[in-house]
This record gives sequence, C-alpha cells and structure tokens, in this order.
Amino acid sequence: MSEFGSVSWQCSLNKWLEQLLASTMQNDPDQPFSRKLRWWSRLIQAASVTVLGLSAVLMIVPSLGESFFYLVYFLQVSSPVPVPDEVLGYLRFANGIIGAVMSGWMLTIIVLARGPFMKRERYAWNAIAWPLIGWYLIDTCFSLAHGVWGNVVLNSATAMMFGIPLLASRRYFV
Repeated sequence: MSEFGSVSWQCSLNKWLEQLLASTMQNDPDQPFSRKLRWWSRLIQAASVTVLGLSAVLMIVPSLGESFFYLVYFLQVSSPVPVPDEVLGYLRFANGIIGAVMSGWMLTIIVLARGPFMKRERYAWNAIAWPLIGWYLIDTCFSLAHGVWGNVVLNSATAMMFGIPLLASRRYFV
C-alpha cells in the first residue's frame, strides 16, 4: 500500500471517529454522554473537591479550621474567650471527625458523578441530591435554632454549589 493510500485511510478513520464522538456528545437528553450532562457532572465534582478542601483543613491544619469556624460562629478569627488545652484538644478531635465524615461523603459523590451519573442512572442523581437536601434542612434548621447565621450562609452557598448543577441535570434522569 502506498504512503498516500495509508494517509487517506487514516484521514477517513479520523473523520469517522470524530463523527462518532460528536454523535455521543450532543446536547440531546436522549444521548447518555451529552456535553451538558458532562458539564453538570464536572460542576458537582468541583463542588465536592471544594468541600474536600475544607475537610482536609479540618483534619490536617486544625488551627486554620478553628479560625474558619470561629469566623462562622463568632464573626472573628479567634475565640472570644480563652480555651483550655483539654477543650481545644477535644474541639480539634471533633472537627477532625467532621472532616473525615465530610471527606467520605464527598468522595462518594465524586464516584457517583463520574460513573453512574454520566450514564444517566437515576439512582445516582437521587443518591447525590436527597442526602444533600436532608443535610441542608437538618443542619440549617439546627443553625437557625442556635442563631448561627454564618453557618446558614455557608450551608446555603454549599447547597447552591451542588443544587444548581443537580437541578439543571434533572431532565436527564426523568
């Protein structure tokens, strides 16, 4: 086979592959891997990575995590009262556990968003959305009951990071 024939064959194969890829990347909700669904999946993953970052801070750099929560609770970066070492140790342990639980939850969301969510499996959307809704309602009501408005704002921002792509992608799962 001549070199020219080989190039022609490769061009035809490349064109066919590009058409095949383009047909699976349409914005049609009937296509399993549409561009828009991939975009929403990536936004969900980005939100999860953002929460993972906060979780890591709670576990790895507890003093920074404390400052963050002091800001949320007291609107300042340090405790308004002296904290005994025993209490500080407990707070760091509790925040570390919270960070570990949040990490596990966010890793689960990433796995769902990268796999079954992209395959338009309804359970993946439900497994991401409903626990987030439950968390938001419970945590936010608890924060409101205790007058911690900073946490209400933090929860609402987090809910929007996940809620916008979840609501926008819902049509792929009905």
